[in-house]
Amino acid sequence: MSASRGILMPGRWHAHSMRTLVAHTTFGSGRRAISLKSLFTPSPPSDMVHGSSGKKQRILVKPNDLFHHLSKSPVKEMREKGALIQQHGCCTTCVKETTAAGKPATREPKFECPDCGYPTHCSEPHWKQDTTHKEELCGHLREANEDEHDLRSGRTLREFEFPSAQLPEIVVNLSSWDSYLYTRSFTNINSNRAMRHVSKVLTYPVTIGSVLHQYSPFVLSNGLTPEGLKSMTALRTTIKEHDLARSEKELAMQQMPLRVFVLGARAEAMLPPHLYLQLAYLLPNSPVHVYFVGPECIPAADEARSTIVVSSRLVLKYHKSYFHDAIWNFAPFDPYTDVFFMFSPGIGHPRARPGWQPTVEKLLETKCAVFATGFHERDMQADVRALREDFSDKMDWLLEPRENPFASLKRDFGIRNLREWAISNWGIYGFRGKRYEVQRQE
Repeated sequence: MSASRGILMPGRWHAHSMRTLVAHTTFGSGRRAISLKSLFTPSPPSDMVHGSSGKKQRILVKPNDLFHHLSKSPVKEMREKGALIQQHGCCTTCVKETTAAGKPATREPKFECPDCGYPTHCSEPHWKQDTTHKEELCGHLREANEDEHDLRSGRTLREFEFPSAQLPEIVVNLSSWDSYLYTRSFTNINSNRAMRHVSKVLTYPVTIGSVLHQYSPFVLSNGLTPEGLKSMTALRTTIKEHDLARSEKELAMQQMPLRVFVLGARAEAMLPPHLYLQLAYLLPNSPVHVYFVGPECIPAADEARSTIVVSSRLVLKYHKSYFHDAIWNFAPFDPYTDVFFMFSPGIGHPRARPGWQPTVEKLLETKCAVFATGFHERDMQADVRALREDFSDKMDWLLEPRENPFASLKRDFGIRNLREWAISNWGIYGFRGKRYEVQRQE
């Protein structure tokens, strides 16, 4: 699956940076802090300050001076990124032109845009000609420039100090990022930049939780189909039994864990395990087992499979294989306890389509709910179109394709072409194998 995901996947080409996130637990305060210290470059410090622990911290970039041209950045990683773009990218104005042989010109982007700091064109005249860059792209690139410098600035990233379990009398609002962060008491998020940082890593666990939660934003009036309501009612019946098991000993002895399968997992499997506690907090009484399945889902490349017990109610399991090859490791399946997620799988990409077909075949046979995302509307519609063309007579739609309220708020840009961008989990849709056969009679 991983080799055929398409040209650009959100959170994919930079997945190695996700691996370096480090989780810290502060027992005295009852809060968990997810630190991004390992993202910081080891470049010589430009300033030193004392952190909350009393230790000196390297401050490479000051909060009021985040914008830098990539070639002149004080952060080594940003300079290296600019060099990669110059080496492998292309001038967007040149692409519109053709050589004497009739092929698109592809001169290297040596000129850095003075407004966004990225190497975007081969020369200043070509930069001036490109009105599309100034109107549609430049602002997003400058935002990405400042965000990346902020992450590597050396400051204490307090927005990654996440709240722990929710009090039972407080209801979580899942209508948007704003309402979720407010009702879950993310008190350290006080800027749009902080929200972008946090949404980038929480989009995976919160998207899963928003689908399963009893107060999900996906209802009959917002994309959920009648068949989808049936599937979600089955899953929420199990979640309700978990709630009742708190006071019923017999139910507690009989309860089965909720199994969440993440297929084709890459970046989402490389997140710090403690991030998925935010999923467990949305389902406070349910034992949740998350299975990451895919050729590149293992944090340690030399392991065939591994298990991480994050808490008494949350277990993460990693299977380095294709789902259709490893299906008997997980069978039997139950629509009341099992649900599948595929984050930006690229099913509709020409090179990915044949690789995904045997997996989708097996998914439909389970009769369990399947939810998938896309990194922009074109990507999502390509996947939906491929499913309709290949499996229309074998599947029911559970959730009509639509924007995901818990998509990442940060755009990722391709190295080879800065006009190719992605937003992790921008859109979402759901399907399931048909539960019964219908034959039309003339």
